[in-house]
Amino acid sequence: MDKIYFRGTEMINSTVITKDIDTSLADSFSTAYLSAESFELHQDYRISFNQFLFFKKGKGKIEIDGERYALAANTLILLAKNQVYSFQANQGLEACSLCFGDCFWEKTPASANNCKATLFNDSPAHQSLQLQKEDAADLSGLFNAILVEFESSDYTNKGDVLAAFLKILMIKVANLHALLAKITDQNDHKIYQHFIDLLATHYQVSHDVAFFAEKLHISNRKLTSLCRKHADKGAKEIIQLHLVVEAKRFLQFSSSSIKEIAALLNFSNPYQFSHFFKKNTSFPPEKYRKQVTGFGM
Repeated sequence: MDKIYFRGTEMINSTVITKDIDTSLADSFSTAYLSAESFELHQDYRISFNQFLFFKKGKGKIEIDGERYALAANTLILLAKNQVYSFQANQGLEACSLCFGDCFWEKTPASANNCKATLFNDSPAHQSLQLQKEDAADLSGLFNAILVEFESSDYTNKGDVLAAFLKILMIKVANLHALLAKITDQNDHKIYQHFIDLLATHYQVSHDVAFFAEKLHISNRKLTSLCRKHADKGAKEIIQLHLVVEAKRFLQFSSSSIKEIAALLNFSNPYQFSHFFKKNTSFPPEKYRKQVTGFGM
């Protein structure tokens, strides 16, 4: 099943269409103003980069990893790498889009790393934000400045200038999400962020809170407390939500059997996986796959 990805103002399959700047910038950074025609309804997208969508006009709905969000003027949507999304309604939507990969993010000053990690590594907690007029005007000016710079003639260190703009944008968005106060609690935040990073790389190894707490050298209770402080959810719930999202992606974007997916996600058998999936989504895996792809397996 071929999937289509946004890249700049184009929707493309696998061919990268970008400006001739330098390899790092061309491969991992793009920004554009998208008109309503760009937001095709009921088309699934799975992005291989991080993306901001700042809606300037119109109304609509977007579904991200199974959760629906309303869209209107001054809505800011944050999409993390590998998230799956589709537009469910589009009444004249127009938006500023900014996409960047990890390769490009490495150009930004380290001082913005906490903001990026918090926003994008824990994206479900910060997926949508409806901005006040003053904040929207501030961000709109910044998006416009980035677009003007991106479309200007190439010059030495242009990527560094765009990276500096991206750092400013990231800090402002983190501030609007009221995250900076949490980030300033450096020790607790670093431990929580380490847990989110470990979960992203070890969810196929273990589903147990104790496994992650041991790696972090803290107690189960301490880890759960940190999760509730920073995400308003317990550690077990965060692990389960991550597994559900990964399971949905496998079911939608791979041809692997239920048995194979169960093994990939480290469930002891297909029955255990099916029970877990149905408990958390109300659908058996086979029914969910048929619903989202039109094909049963």
